[in-house]
Amino acid sequence: MHRVAVVALKNYREWTESLGPRREHIIQRVQARLHYAVWNAFTAIGGLPHQLRYDYSIALVNNVTGIEKAVAKIASASPVEVEVCIGRGPTPYDAFVNCDGRQGGDDADAVVAHVDIADSTSITKKNGPLHIYVETLRIISKISELCKGLGCIPLYLGGDNLAIMLSSREDIFQIVTHIDMPIRVGVGVSPKPYNAFVKATKGLDQLRKNNQLGVLVVQ
Repeated sequence: MHRVAVVALKNYREWTESLGPRREHIIQRVQARLHYAVWNAFTAIGGLPHQLRYDYSIALVNNVTGIEKAVAKIASASPVEVEVCIGRGPTPYDAFVNCDGRQGGDDADAVVAHVDIADSTSITKKNGPLHIYVETLRIISKISELCKGLGCIPLYLGGDNLAIMLSSREDIFQIVTHIDMPIRVGVGVSPKPYNAFVKATKGLDQLRKNNQLGVLVVQ
């Protein structure tokens, strides 16, 4: 079973609207602070977080303890009340939608992919930064569609990089066969999600070093 924590900021929209028409600079500062708090709090306990919107974040938390303390750290950076729901399921997406804590079972190893579009620097020099940005969004959209059938969760990291919370290492091979751009993918497998992500990045770095495309799994 996989385990996902969903962190919600209660009445966040109402808080933003209370700031008046010159609010955006305040909101952006607070969101930057929240982004730091979410990543700092969850990676410190071995989870892999990501913000879906700034009022909602998720974290893969297989075999992770101390979630309540992590949420308390996030709450200290938040202008509104913070609540958390933890779900389990056979896939990360199932764990996300079943965020009620009722499903039992032991946590499986976390499986995380780190995906990089190959030669994006040369593509950018040739076609400009907007071109590679649009291509990256297209790849993310394609992977998101594929994940609907696999139960994985794609996460945009910025630039031409994304992470994918996978159910198993085999799933990534079903994904890459449908991608029409040269990509490198490191896949990490570890009891705790952040360690799995670190291993995935090591795999990606090894592919870059060897100037290879494709998938490298690191356990």
